[in-house]
Amino acid sequence: MDTPPYSKLAFFYNHIMQSINYKNWANYIFQLSHCSNGKINKVLELAAGNCVLANLLQNHFKNIFVCDKSIQMLNNAKQDNLSKVCCDMVSLPFNIEFDFIFSTFDSINYLTNEFLLNKFFKGIKSVISNEGCFTFDISLKNNSLKNVRDLNRTGEYEKIKYRQKSIYNESTQIHLNEFDIIMPDGKKYREIHKQRIYDFYFYFDVIEKNGLYVAECFDAFTFKDASPNSERAQFILKKEPE
Repeated sequence: MDTPPYSKLAFFYNHIMQSINYKNWANYIFQLSHCSNGKINKVLELAAGNCVLANLLQNHFKNIFVCDKSIQMLNNAKQDNLSKVCCDMVSLPFNIEFDFIFSTFDSINYLTNEFLLNKFFKGIKSVISNEGCFTFDISLKNNSLKNVRDLNRTGEYEKIKYRQKSIYNESTQIHLNEFDIIMPDGKKYREIHKQRIYDFYFYFDVIEKNGLYVAECFDAFTFKDASPNSERAQFILKKEPE
């Protein structure tokens, strides 16, 4: 089966994500931005997708850059006043620094090997201001164990049939989500999402190797300390003083 263009999958993502309260999520990210010690002049969202969160955060920040490696996703975003850059988050092209950087939807889990993870955090250090901070959420083992059965599902939405198959391999730490979509005209499409579910403490080691440190680590969407038993964790990083 072919991999569909974004337009073929947009319906599906909108359908399965319609229960997400983006306003509450944006407010949580704004609260996390207080980790920055100085005035926030420039903000960067990584793997921004269709820029829903960045759009909501414009109520708090005036100068927001968004990046995503999918030009289709960025073009689908209806906000014309965001500075959009099509790039891979492990190869950031910026020669400016940002006071607040954020990434959501466990995008970091898509960096499925140590080389990419190191390259990513090294790049973050190069674009974060001395007083700035970077926050991101990650999915942990207990989240995969809890949801792997629920994510094996079929359904129909606006005459478009879909099947999601979810597989988590504890030994390889790889969590796969396969989406098969059958359009009303019978055409079939497939998209595969591959994530690596790293150990909780592994992140701390990689982060420290790249000149950053963990200022806070919360259970996602809360301000309670995260642990290896958490389902999701929210990291806040800062640059090590030179």
